[in-house]
Amino acid sequence: MNNLEINREAKGAEIVLNCTGRLDANNAGYLNDYIDRLIREGHYQITLDLLGVDYLSSAGIRSLVTQYKNLTSINGSFCITAMSENVSEVLNMVWMVEMLSHPSEAPAPADSREEIGDYLEVQGFKFRLSTLPGGGKTRAIFFGQPELTLQSGYQAKDARLIKSEENLFAIGLGAIGNSFDDCKNRFGEYIMLGKNIAYFPADGSRKPDYMLSAGQLVASLTELYGLHFEGNFSHLIRYDSENHLATIGLSQIVEGIHQLTGYKQFALVQLAESGGLIGTSLNESPVDGKKIFTYPELKETINFTTEPAHNKMLTLSVGYFTNNANKEEELFLRPIKPESQIQGHIHTTVFPYIPLKKTNIDLHEIIEYLFSTSELTDILHLTNDTRQHIGLGESQFVQGFCWIVPIESNTHLPSN
Repeated sequence: MNNLEINREAKGAEIVLNCTGRLDANNAGYLNDYIDRLIREGHYQITLDLLGVDYLSSAGIRSLVTQYKNLTSINGSFCITAMSENVSEVLNMVWMVEMLSHPSEAPAPADSREEIGDYLEVQGFKFRLSTLPGGGKTRAIFFGQPELTLQSGYQAKDARLIKSEENLFAIGLGAIGNSFDDCKNRFGEYIMLGKNIAYFPADGSRKPDYMLSAGQLVASLTELYGLHFEGNFSHLIRYDSENHLATIGLSQIVEGIHQLTGYKQFALVQLAESGGLIGTSLNESPVDGKKIFTYPELKETINFTTEPAHNKMLTLSVGYFTNNANKEEELFLRPIKPESQIQGHIHTTVFPYIPLKKTNIDLHEIIEYLFSTSELTDILHLTNDTRQHIGLGESQFVQGFCWIVPIESNTHLPSN
């Protein structure tokens, strides 16, 4: 037999894959894709029966080891419970029988239940709220005049230099560089995630850039306007659905958080699998009175998602939401959907998908991992496209985690 046949069997939370045929270079990718789909569906306990596999090559061994490492890293389990004589002989020769024939340890169900506090169901999605140790409140700082974007009216006096810090998060318009003149032709959407800063240069390159703090190097950015807060997160919310094809809108996620926490004002960092993003980014720097938001110029000066983008990608977002904004704050915010009392502002970074832990996930660890080892694909200011008949609606998500911090007070710092 030249192909690999896989039959799936469910035993409680465990998925058993009965494999028949050859596990070689031609079929290793098929096995990887099959297991990757299971992980996306939320199955983290996977067992292989290789009794029907009559040939195992080095490519097949690599596939087995890769999946073992992937599932172990996200607190899952992966093992081989039965193997043919050929598979046993090959794995013995490379000293891997013991590792792959014993299940990797997964978290006990009781540990998962202990993390779950309040619970909410929205449109078939389960929201689970857990309290974080040492969590508290934060102050939101609004800097600059976002209304100048529409006029392309920013000047040197409107900018300031900001530096990243371990526990600071921010979004706005800016560019990596030390002065207004240096950044003049590159100002675009930015996002600060602790020690890391990323932005979308509005110079026509259509390629996001970023800077990571390391050693004595501190990531910095020249900012035109921004919304800042400290990550003293009080709660972690995980949401998902038993239907792995289902998606939930950003406004429903925000409303679910509001209902679960009771917070009137909160900031968040969200790590989530995309079900299709709707957003914009500048393709022209808003200085020197340039025509950016007039027709027909905006066809070239603004990047719009003409259809839901980055489906099945991993997103890392920073946002601020409130149902009690004053006039100064409203300049930074937009309703999350028509006629909603909740207003917000959220930017997201996009990376290739990787499976995530179901529990014990560390925000700073995942930020460092993504920026250090993955590829930053895009940065978007997420919007709700409510145009009649032709509007695309809002961004959708498949599953995710939200770190939440309540806003205790707001401070507005005028640029001049």
